[in-house]
Amino acid sequence: MIISKRSVILILFSVFTVYFGAMVIVAYLPQYLNFLNTPKPLISLTISIFLSTLFIFPPFIGKISDKLQNRYYFILIGTIGIIFSSFLMLFAKDLILINIFLILLGFSASSFTILFTLYTELVQNESTKISYYNAAIAAGWFTGVQCGGIFIDFFGIQQIFFFSLLIFLISIFFVIFIKEDRQLILEYSLKLNEANLNENSESFNEGKNTNFKSLYYSIFFRSFGIRPILGIIVIIMGFHLTSSTEIGFLIGINPLLQFFLLISIGRLITNKNLKKFMLLGYILSVIIIIGYIFSFDFWSFLVIQILVSSSYSIFWMASVIYIAKNSTPKNKGSFIGKANASGFAGDSMGGLFFSLLLVIFQSNYYVSMYFMIIFPIISLVVISLKFKPK
Repeated sequence: MIISKRSVILILFSVFTVYFGAMVIVAYLPQYLNFLNTPKPLISLTISIFLSTLFIFPPFIGKISDKLQNRYYFILIGTIGIIFSSFLMLFAKDLILINIFLILLGFSASSFTILFTLYTELVQNESTKISYYNAAIAAGWFTGVQCGGIFIDFFGIQQIFFFSLLIFLISIFFVIFIKEDRQLILEYSLKLNEANLNENSESFNEGKNTNFKSLYYSIFFRSFGIRPILGIIVIIMGFHLTSSTEIGFLIGINPLLQFFLLISIGRLITNKNLKKFMLLGYILSVIIIIGYIFSFDFWSFLVIQILVSSSYSIFWMASVIYIAKNSTPKNKGSFIGKANASGFAGDSMGGLFFSLLLVIFQSNYYVSMYFMIIFPIISLVVISLKFKPK
């Protein structure tokens, strides 16, 4: 049962528009910095600083949200902060100011992500409904990449923050009408816990339970190994493909596939097969890196891109469904915040490690990628040995 269908629909539209605008920034920020003649090492540093905000703030914001038992204020503050920081970016031509405004954007985005916590509460942790939320994110990613590229072709990279600002402004009209009836949410949560959980439930005992920690570690190491490679995959594809259209298609197809996969997988995951889905996701993560090393034409890259979408959809849906179903309104924000932070921490630290490998091996991408295989293997081992759902 959905507590508020109207709010659920508004949340899905809000998520789509915010991730639409965010993907425009994330995808084309390096190109914008290059337009400003920023040295390449500083471009990497700027991206790392921005990503670091996305793993520093979520756990704290989630914990405060749990303590105050209010999600909406954080969502509204995050949305307004995203709009304000995007507006400031219109006038930032100095790298110091750009980094300051990106930190503000990262804090605001972290606050906005509390929206997922509220969404899981409104849909009472129902797996299929949770898949719709993640599908809305994937749809935003796909639309942001495609529309951002078209906008740049017409108006130039220098106007990219104006475009993202326009998209973010749309989101506020959805967010302001979202309603959070905290008392009703708590009442429904209590009934759900009484029906499905016993007094030894994992949801009240994260500190003594290794399952949550194993999820955080596995998400971290998977992101550590995969994300840096995805950041340079356009370069890798360029070694073998001469058509920019083919490369653009291969990059853009990922979020599109994720949209459909997330919806489908959410219907398939149950308590009995949840661990198997996680293991499959991490096995595919290992295959992805090996596949990129040995891909040599359009079709081989296409197969790997399909596996990338499948891997993310499988392991992430299984992880968030487990967290949602084994948490309560008193700790859900903190748990989900830690999961998000684990992924972004892996993104940032993995990027720095991969950059170090490139320096050591004189920019040899293929040799460096061999070393990254170990990290999704670590995720696989952690889930195999430490994750034991009841």
